[in-house]
Amino acid sequence: MAKLEYHSEEPLNREAMSISFDVPDDMDINEYKIMCVRLASAMGYHHNSIYKAFGELEYETESDREFIDFLKSLNITSPTTGSLIK
Repeated sequence: MAKLEYHSEEPLNREAMSISFDVPDDMDINEYKIMCVRLASAMGYHHNSIYKAFGELEYETESDREFIDFLKSLNITSPTTGSLIK
């Protein structure tokens, strides 16, 4: 495993001050993009904002396809927030 770290010492920065990821040694750029999109989603950013920032995901993992198939089996076709409140 590799460690990807970012540290900022700028006190007026409105970004994260410290970020650290343990990632596979052979992670490619598409997998990194997916990780960033998932992180943004987990942080609560709206799917439209994520799409504007990252665009289409051109690369799907097997688990992505399985999850999409699972959502389709539940008749969930639009992006969701994960909330049970409708």
